[in-house]
Amino acid sequence: MIQIFKDVFHLTNKTLSYAMRVQEKKVLHAYWGSALGTREDLVCAAVYAADCGTSRDSAPQEFGERGRGDFRDPAIVCTAEGIATTEFEYAGYEILQKKPAFSMPALRGGGETLVLLLKDARRKLTLRLHYTLFEWGLARRTELTNEGEEEVRVTKLASACLDFPRGAYESIHLSGRWGAECIPTRSRVLQGLRELSSRRGITSHQHNPFLAVLEAGAGEDSGAVYGFNLIYSGNFSVTMDGDERGGLRVNVGCALTDGVLLSPGETLSSPEAVCVFSREGVGGMSRAFHNLYRKHLIHPRFQGRMRPIVLNSWESVYFDFDEEKLLRFIDGAKGLGIDIVVLDDGWFGRRDLDDSSLGDWFIHKDKLPHGFAPLIERCKQHGMKFGLWFEPEAVSPNSELYRAHPDWAIATAGRTGIQMRNQLVLDFSKREVVDYLFDAMSKVLKENDISYVKWDMNRAFTDVVREETYFGHVQGVYDLYERLTAAFPHVLIEGCSSGGGRFDPAILYYSPMIWTSDDTDAFERMRVQYGTSLCYPLETMSNHVSACPNHQTGRTTPLATRGAVASLGCLGYELNVGALGEEERAEIARQISRYRADAACILTGELYRLCDPFRENAFCEEVVAQDGACAYLVYCRPLAQVNLPAPRVKLKGLNREGVYRIEETGRLASGAELMYMGIAIDLPAGDFASAVYHFTRTD
Repeated sequence: MIQIFKDVFHLTNKTLSYAMRVQEKKVLHAYWGSALGTREDLVCAAVYAADCGTSRDSAPQEFGERGRGDFRDPAIVCTAEGIATTEFEYAGYEILQKKPAFSMPALRGGGETLVLLLKDARRKLTLRLHYTLFEWGLARRTELTNEGEEEVRVTKLASACLDFPRGAYESIHLSGRWGAECIPTRSRVLQGLRELSSRRGITSHQHNPFLAVLEAGAGEDSGAVYGFNLIYSGNFSVTMDGDERGGLRVNVGCALTDGVLLSPGETLSSPEAVCVFSREGVGGMSRAFHNLYRKHLIHPRFQGRMRPIVLNSWESVYFDFDEEKLLRFIDGAKGLGIDIVVLDDGWFGRRDLDDSSLGDWFIHKDKLPHGFAPLIERCKQHGMKFGLWFEPEAVSPNSELYRAHPDWAIATAGRTGIQMRNQLVLDFSKREVVDYLFDAMSKVLKENDISYVKWDMNRAFTDVVREETYFGHVQGVYDLYERLTAAFPHVLIEGCSSGGGRFDPAILYYSPMIWTSDDTDAFERMRVQYGTSLCYPLETMSNHVSACPNHQTGRTTPLATRGAVASLGCLGYELNVGALGEEERAEIARQISRYRADAACILTGELYRLCDPFRENAFCEEVVAQDGACAYLVYCRPLAQVNLPAPRVKLKGLNREGVYRIEETGRLASGAELMYMGIAIDLPAGDFASAVYHFTRTD
């Protein structure tokens, strides 16, 4: 519901309120939090009670700008005729009955949308601030229109700007590196400016476009928490500017470091930012993101549906395969319950190592003289489907494509391009590049019965001359996704960027699951999956059970533990199952059968993180079905310890009065007992031990 009382704007539903007011032609932020109700007198009283101040350097601006007395980090910076200052004033509003579509991925659906109109009369610029309230959060974005006669260079255009009132705040962001993505870092918000960003052309392994702001003392289950996430797959910027009075400004948007030119009459749209609020701590914030993305981001054909169980060839054969070897690999999966066998890198061009052929998307005839037909037929004989790996955005200098079109690679004139992984990045801002890739990939998908594509992107950008290339490349990626998903709606595309290097909501708009990390070690994955779950639902995380000793760490963990950790998401396998003993094969078959029975709860339920693996010698997560009818719990203890009692875990989210049967013990227990007294976890001896429990309501 959107309520407008003279100079007050109030967006509200059963759980949330977001309020602003106009004062001296400026739109000031007044409130964001639990619902205030809908009575005009009470809402107005609350809004006017907010400390909006009079100084431009302390008033809570809804969209801060530079050069006119506000010295905090601005939400917009644009220059024309040598002038870098702006003076936007409130000029009206409109209410749209539906959330309008625009040129980038965004939350689906959405009803009434408030659009605030701000104008800089001298510069002839118009800002439109979009607000759409959903059940669990708020979508925000910005449009800037150049109504003048001169070009404008835009170096910053935030999707969302928020000024928090004076208080003590902490923040959580997700940082890391290849193989250790989405590691949560919690710190106090201090006076001064801090930026979390990527300038790599992709969202990156180093920082995720997510931020949580916590009132001091908020924990996993209690306290006020504000979450921000940007629906964008390229360079981004999230800033926190703590002022000298204890206030805090947060800006979220794409990064336009060198700026993009806005010609007369043109409009620049920012990506959409998602903003959620919870009074139930970090866990409540996570569940708000999860529910919002399940219902309004994931494509409807995948919502609430189990993802296929994949067997990927990479860690089994790497580049070393031929038709006979792959047929044996497929035969090894017979009878285990695998849905799709995915052939990873090495099937195209003359690709025998990683030094050639990216861009040559035709079958490597020396390896596969009969094409994919024998592999696909063998999969069908065993009740499975077939999938392929692509890396569309890359090109090898040693490739037919590069020799024909060297100008299609991003490069600095007069310089030799910087190679990473023996490859360059194709310039997706060029329409002909995207057209070529659509045609090449479509030919493979049309001529073969392909059900699954793993879309990888393995390197950061270098040699970028113009900022428009970064921005245009991302639009090209979305264009190719749009065209492929429209032409091949039966094909599920799994996102990947050397693991979690592009794990963002925009990719999830097209790909219902993303390869969470190239590190498949179960112990490492506990931490990566824990951090990723702060923002992203389990049903979006692609998790594989791999061979031991692990290919990345050399660590050996029990097969049961590898399966338990991988089950908290989209289960898959990354090992040569045909080379395993009968006992291990039987264990994998049991894992898959059990996962199918549990998937509805795991992939659509409410997640509760019961242990912090960064602070404790334990990893424990519980998923409770939306109706409370069942729950699934995984507990892992990395290191064995002497002379300690069995760990006891208190569950969350159950029906207090309900009676639950614990499948593993046969015992009945009330929801109250399980939540307030907990259960003792029965673990086998040794390091990296795990236990899985199922709870079914019986009353």
